[in-house]
Amino acid sequence: MFVKPEISKEQRERYFATAASRFAMDAKMLRCRASVHVENKDDIIFWEHVLHKFLPKEKFHFISGSRNEYGNETSGVTQCLKYFNFLSPSFIVCIDSDYRYLMGVKKLKAKNFVLQTYTYSFENHHCYAEGLDDFCCRLTNIRTCPFNFSLFWKRYSNALYDLFIWHLYFLTHDRDDFVQCDFNEYLNIVDRGSRHDLVRRPEALLDDLRKRANSRVKEFQGRNPEIDINKFRMKIEALGVNPNNLYLYLRGHNIYDLTLTLCRDVCRMMLRQAKQNMRILDHIDSELRRVIHFDAYQPIRQIEDDIKLLFRSEQLGVNS
Repeated sequence: MFVKPEISKEQRERYFATAASRFAMDAKMLRCRASVHVENKDDIIFWEHVLHKFLPKEKFHFISGSRNEYGNETSGVTQCLKYFNFLSPSFIVCIDSDYRYLMGVKKLKAKNFVLQTYTYSFENHHCYAEGLDDFCCRLTNIRTCPFNFSLFWKRYSNALYDLFIWHLYFLTHDRDDFVQCDFNEYLNIVDRGSRHDLVRRPEALLDDLRKRANSRVKEFQGRNPEIDINKFRMKIEALGVNPNNLYLYLRGHNIYDLTLTLCRDVCRMMLRQAKQNMRILDHIDSELRRVIHFDAYQPIRQIEDDIKLLFRSEQLGVNS
């Protein structure tokens, strides 16, 4: 049986300091503004798009994985943050916020050479509701979209909002009353049997979601009468979360999958009515991953502000 060798804190720190220095040197050798360590390969498209938007004249060297202190190739947010003490203008990390932003993790700031999504993950940014009807129209080349994405995500968010507040309260206070895997079970509202209702009768699915969520909320209220949940709610809402935009702060993988399903079904409906070729449906996923509505909502503006702070320089053409 293989046993990992003991590595002291000093050895670990020295290892990541050396690796960080090497990544910073790589950026200079490649004539890039900085090396950028992201969580996985899938994250590169998003962060490349965002950085290019605000720094169009600059190149960046992306790293989607690196070796941990035991020499194993590793990815993910934990690996990114192992470099935290050794980041610099030439070596930064870009990570998904998950719940860290909402739970008040203070150190993940641009001044510390960290960029975060503010939404749960980068995938949420591809799901901004106000742009999805335009996306379907552009993809199908049909002028009118028959589905109200904004209303759907508003109702979805409202249905889950009170339950989410309780979920986040328990997490913030280190209580396992309602852990994330349990909450995430509420995010998927369709199965094989109800798939055909998603576009045609979404209100039925959303009503069922609201009833299930409200039932659980009443359970938590009955068990915890001493908790001032409204005080906690106001604290979360001060960060930009509200009953209409909650979908941006829920687990991105679930929200993206539901958005993709919606877009695919809506586009299929539009093409069928117009008697057009369905082949474009094969490209919806790759096209949706390129959609970002800059300056349209708070989390994307927060990223822009962070980039301005991190790369503030007249030479880069970034407004201070």
